Amino acid sequence: MTKYDVTISHNRKRVSVSTPSKYGVDVNFEVPVKSIQYNNIILDDISSGFNGIGRTFSLYEDGTPYTPLNDQQLLVGKNNYFLEPAEDFVVSGSNIIFTDPPLVSDDIFVIALVTTADLTRTVNFIVDSGNQNMTPGEKGLLTVDVNGIIDSWKIFAETSGSLQLDIQKSNYSDYPTFTSIVSGNYPTITNTDKGFDEVLTGWDTTILSGDILKFVVNYSVDIKQFLISFKLKL
Repeated sequence: MTKYDVTISHNRKRVSVSTPSKYGVDVNFEVPVKSIQYNNIILDDISSGFNGIGRTFSLYEDGTPYTPLNDQQLLVGKNNYFLEPAEDFVVSGSNIIFTDPPLVSDDIFVIALVTTADLTRTVNFIVDSGNQNMTPGEKGLLTVDVNGIIDSWKIFAETSGSLQLDIQKSNYSDYPTFTSIVSGNYPTITNTDKGFDEVLTGWDTTILSGDILKFVVNYSVDIKQFLISFKLKL
């Protein structure tokens, strides 16, 4: 039988606890995920239309019309020089319009500068009751340091079982008063080890930086550890 050494801080007494233990352990933490990716696009060659007369040319990405956000999004090279947006060219819809008509001999390329930001954050909270089945009650607090909208939740349990969880919210001024954000639509799993919901009917999904979330187990059957995960849209 496995044994554990546990320090009781109240009287500094050291005791030996054998499995199964009467001591439960709750663990919680937040894992933020946020990234920015840069994907620049080399647009299709437009030189076949150069004749020293025409100034307007359609822009394509792999044969599909491409519409820039503005002049500054395009990086246009001409004969080893870069053209200046708004002065040497402008965009109109999916067209580029040159101030000087390109010549047949001109070497021109067009790159669309694109920044794609992953404006999401994943917030995870783990509850672990050690070797004991999870009991109902408050399981801990978590502060959130960004503004966002809860887009979905996921629950992952260590083993198959049933669980219902309430999530409550407060802030620094109102603490320790909490209000449920789920409006009776509790995150729940039944005879399984995972669950997911992105509808969130009736939820107060708005999270402000500094908000405090409380996690309360309403009931649990055969669950010793679970993770509740939120996807926040920033």
